[in-house]
Amino acid sequence: MDLASGYNQVPVAEGDKSKTAFCTPFGLFEWNRMPFGLCNAPSTFQRLMERLFGDQQCQSLLLYLDDIIVFSSSVDQHLARLEVVLSRLQREGLKAKLSKCAFFKKEVHYLGHVISSEGVSTDPGKVEAVAQWPRPTNVSELRSFLGFASYYRRFVEGFAKLAAPLHRLVAQLANPKPLKRSAREFAEAWSAECQCSFEGLKGKLTTAPVLAYADFSLPFILEVDASHGGLGAVLSQEQQGKVRPIAYGSRSLRPTERNTTNYSSMKLEFLALKWAMTEKFREYLLGHKCVVFTDNNPLSYLTSAKLGAMEQRWAAQVAAFDFEIKYRSGKSNRNADALSRQNFPGTVEVQELCPGVAVPVVLQQAAQVELVAQVNQVTSFPCSSVSDMGAQQVVDPVIGELLVFWRRKSPPTPEERKKLSKLAIILFRQWDRLVETDGVLYRRVFRPDGGEEVFQVLLPAVMKHEVLTQLHQQHGHQGVERTSQLVRQRCYWPGMSADIARWCQECERCQCAKGFPTAPGSFMGHLLAARPNEILALDFTVLEPSRSGLENVLVMTDIFTKYTLAVPTRDQRAETVAQVLVVEWVCKFGVPGRIHSDQGRNFESTLIQQLCSLYGVEKSRTTPYHPAGNGQCERFNRTLHDLLRTLPLSKKGDWPFCLPQALFAYNTTPHQATGESPHFLMFGQEPRLPVDFLLGRVQEPFAGSVHRWILEQQDRLQVAFKGARERLGAAADRRKARHDLQVKEAPLKEGQLVYLRDYSVRGRCKIQDLWSSVVYQVLRAPKEGGPVYTIAPTTDLSKVKQVHRSLLKALIGQDPPLELPDPLVIEPLQPLEEEHDEEDLFVLVPETPQDRGAYKHTTK
Repeated sequence: MDLASGYNQVPVAEGDKSKTAFCTPFGLFEWNRMPFGLCNAPSTFQRLMERLFGDQQCQSLLLYLDDIIVFSSSVDQHLARLEVVLSRLQREGLKAKLSKCAFFKKEVHYLGHVISSEGVSTDPGKVEAVAQWPRPTNVSELRSFLGFASYYRRFVEGFAKLAAPLHRLVAQLANPKPLKRSAREFAEAWSAECQCSFEGLKGKLTTAPVLAYADFSLPFILEVDASHGGLGAVLSQEQQGKVRPIAYGSRSLRPTERNTTNYSSMKLEFLALKWAMTEKFREYLLGHKCVVFTDNNPLSYLTSAKLGAMEQRWAAQVAAFDFEIKYRSGKSNRNADALSRQNFPGTVEVQELCPGVAVPVVLQQAAQVELVAQVNQVTSFPCSSVSDMGAQQVVDPVIGELLVFWRRKSPPTPEERKKLSKLAIILFRQWDRLVETDGVLYRRVFRPDGGEEVFQVLLPAVMKHEVLTQLHQQHGHQGVERTSQLVRQRCYWPGMSADIARWCQECERCQCAKGFPTAPGSFMGHLLAARPNEILALDFTVLEPSRSGLENVLVMTDIFTKYTLAVPTRDQRAETVAQVLVVEWVCKFGVPGRIHSDQGRNFESTLIQQLCSLYGVEKSRTTPYHPAGNGQCERFNRTLHDLLRTLPLSKKGDWPFCLPQALFAYNTTPHQATGESPHFLMFGQEPRLPVDFLLGRVQEPFAGSVHRWILEQQDRLQVAFKGARERLGAAADRRKARHDLQVKEAPLKEGQLVYLRDYSVRGRCKIQDLWSSVVYQVLRAPKEGGPVYTIAPTTDLSKVKQVHRSLLKALIGQDPPLELPDPLVIEPLQPLEEEHDEEDLFVLVPETPQDRGAYKHTTK
């Protein structure tokens, strides 16, 4: 039933009539009946209807302003309910419009929906307009279409995914002045993806399913799923032997929920469950039995799992509901899985965020072109609970043999050892180091430097492939030593060193992408930092142009911790260097004590000198044309190239998007020189990696006070820093000893004549002279076999240069002069500490007026 001009049937109070006055050529007129257009007219009329039929609302009828729908299960009941409604309308003097009323119908049109005994569906009359809707020509028309379509979004599974391109277009063109966007700009921005989205929405709306009514005498079925793209849920019931959907729900993640460090896959699944039960479908589920299906196995152990503070609060909220959680694989949980993995407006797909490094499964799926035309469904990361790990150890053929004797609390006798396998015997040698926690066996070892103990889970054989894939293929394709460090921090199995070496050597991508390291070629010195942020090394590396046109990367490396940042830049200008240095390093880690770089004009410009003077930073540089003098950055450049080279071919053009993951892989891996990961030495704690969830290595909250935690953290860092300094010094000594044995060139003497390597030739120079024809004379030789020499041309001894030994070649066949000319006074040099090994190379070279501009560094 629909009332006839319902607002006009409500009288206006005498004292309020003046408030409704309006102006005409014949004077002011006031309304005696409530007109349309007053701000409080809708609420006033709804309050009137609620006063009349409030006791019948949702029992025998539904109200929305002047639209009334009466429902019954029989003709007699319907007559009785109609009599109640009509009598009350008559009592209040309200009149219905007969032409808009329909009685004794099995199917009625109500508020743009079709209500029937089967359920609720869209109104074909309304939806027909969508089928004929022309393509929008401006933002206003597009918003009108999205608003109309969103009214029926509860009938469209995956509505957010379908509408995402159109929402992105609105966001793109609506900022900052949407009204001034021309039709031409709109047409240029309208892509094929937008057209597909537009047509797809029209098709879905015209074929929307019928949603069933909820039967509160039957249990509900709730399917939930979550990904780092969003949350999804489907509420359904089994009615008459058939599972029918009641409602669909999905939403995007909030910014804090996208933090993969704080929100694991299990926590996101729990969030989806809490949101669906306490927010989206609360009115359905509260007080009724519900079976929850999830594709996250650890969530099924919610009642017995150890939860953090936030999860405890969520558990308290869902405790008010009567539900049972059942595990169902992702293949069988497609409804909610697809909803949670939509491209929500304003978000980016996980393939775009992590296109090549540190995200399992995405690597394999992102390269499949056919997925573009389908729902972007990324398999959840494999995650093992403590009970899962314990069960896997029991059925493992090697660990299972150990557990038999571990349960009886005594090692095998010599006779029993003869019956054991070779790997089991090796494992029994670790008997005294084994500990059991929550039904899982661990191997307890201590760090060589006396640091804290490490608990390595005894890894079942069936999990080796996944763990090695995560820590090698999905962690940057790093070498044997660095991969071994990552594995040893987490797990143990007999023969793991050989397995890791064989795994890395047989890696197809490593064999295709990596080369052989080059041997050092000159004398080595040392310059070691004693604390974080004491010395910061800078350098540029140039890669292949990306699809976005970027090719330059500014590398910034902390000498002590080895922590490295690499920032893509448009150019190599000094202004760019200063901006990136301040924004990306100083604002995050503080002002470094010294900045070290080569003699590039971008690093030696007046702007950089003024910046260093402003911050009180010392500036040092390498000798000319000797990049090994900045060996920490140079060595990292090679590592970075190896990491990016292992990307799939389809992703190499998007290397700037892969760079953060490559840096994360490098910074979270223990460095051979320090024995610690750069991340730990810089921040004081190890980050949580995806593989830690696979192994069930989720750190429990600290139970003590904040002060106690600070003291323990200080002790850990003191031990780590001390060990890092000792290992850095020992490693430097070993490198120098190995390196100096390979030096073939003899030290030069003062007064000796030499040639200087010629870097002035540009372009093709395969048949050009490698050495300058100008003869130079050694004015000062370094003490104790150092690498930096002071030379000058024999024709003008005032043009002094300081160069590395590798750029000099002794002149053969001429006797050097015996004495140096008296008029030339050479200032004593500051102690030069330069090494040319490609791992830690630095030099502090004083700049003189004669030297400035003598060598122009144009390229490296």
